[in-house]
Amino acid sequence: HSRFKIPLILDATSTCPIKHGTYLAELVALASLIIWDEAPMTHRNAFEAVEHTLCDIMGVPLNGPQYKPFGGKTILFGGYFRQTLLVIAEAGREQTVDGSLTRSSLWSSFALMHLSANMRIAGSLPNERQQLHGYTFSEWVLALGNGQLKTEAFKEDSPADWIQIPELFLIQHEGNHIEAIAENIYESFDTNYRRPAYLKNRAIVAPRNATVSQINDYTMQRVPGDSKTYYISDSLLQSTDTSSTFDECYPTEFLNTLTFNGVPNHEVTLKKNTPVMLLRNLNPALGLCNGTRIMITVLGDNFIKGNILGGSYDTDEVIIPRIVLNVENSKWPFILKRRQFPVRTCYAMTINKSQGHTLDKVGIYLPEPVFSHGQLYVGVSRVRSATGLRMLIENPAEIPNNYTRNIVFAEAFSDILTG
Repeated sequence: HSRFKIPLILDATSTCPIKHGTYLAELVALASLIIWDEAPMTHRNAFEAVEHTLCDIMGVPLNGPQYKPFGGKTILFGGYFRQTLLVIAEAGREQTVDGSLTRSSLWSSFALMHLSANMRIAGSLPNERQQLHGYTFSEWVLALGNGQLKTEAFKEDSPADWIQIPELFLIQHEGNHIEAIAENIYESFDTNYRRPAYLKNRAIVAPRNATVSQINDYTMQRVPGDSKTYYISDSLLQSTDTSSTFDECYPTEFLNTLTFNGVPNHEVTLKKNTPVMLLRNLNPALGLCNGTRIMITVLGDNFIKGNILGGSYDTDEVIIPRIVLNVENSKWPFILKRRQFPVRTCYAMTINKSQGHTLDKVGIYLPEPVFSHGQLYVGVSRVRSATGLRMLIENPAEIPNNYTRNIVFAEAFSDILTG
């Protein structure tokens, strides 16, 4: 979004504010190839806005015989439609699919190239087909993503989207489930909590932020040492849509209670030797991207220092400042200005946030089922082998705990489906 200055609020007529004669316009004009990853997670209006802008920069008309898609630029879009799709607030299945890239008028201009080998999953286990209902692990993951596993409906008025999970993956526990999955994924934690190699190759994932926070709080309290709490500075961003009465209607005390996806909360409590995840792009050239994991080494008053966990910048030392985040397009009639460190503890993370990570050990905690397309697929496909996957499921009494929902919007990718 930032490279093309794509607007946060989009519609079918949106364009990107890149002016002729600027450095960015010249850079785009000179580019021989543009690479855009995780394309299925972006609304089709964003691609159309970039397309209109590229045509303008390259002097290509949007209609007529001289028209060329994206101004004639070659663009490589990467992505996987089995994974989570774009997020539209309060949208249903039809709206989500309609916002997909495959529903754009530009889709007919794309040439499709399919990957043929799973580079994440390594090898198979003895008797794997016997344990996974006739599948190898890679086959089982693919069938799950395609919505091809056998399904059940446990209520007459509910969809038949419940699948049976092989016993190989299940954690059976009658006590504290958060403790159980934390102990299973972070075994020998007391002697390994300071080791980056131990932390960077494992994680617990769950569908919702509230569950993730509970797991992170439980695990962080096991780390020796004092914690440090950072408090936010909240205010309303003055604009033509706000007035002095807003400050009276929405006092700071109320603003501090608000929580938003991808935005740090009022209190951020951290400890040295704990992993955190960045919630914003700070400096991609230094590896400081949304989703980067960092192990904290220093907790200053106005900065956090740590080392990157995993990826191309593994072990690099970085400094995280407080930043100002403007939160808009929410259910509130104002723009919130929040100043805080853009991090959260990440022993656990949401399933959506785990997309893109490859790990040796993954625990999927489901105190309730997944709620959107591709979430279960993302969770099970983060791990390199069947031995590294564990699941702890809590269902109502009438549903066995070896079943869970697998939501697949097959119409979003059925025309490009391949093995």
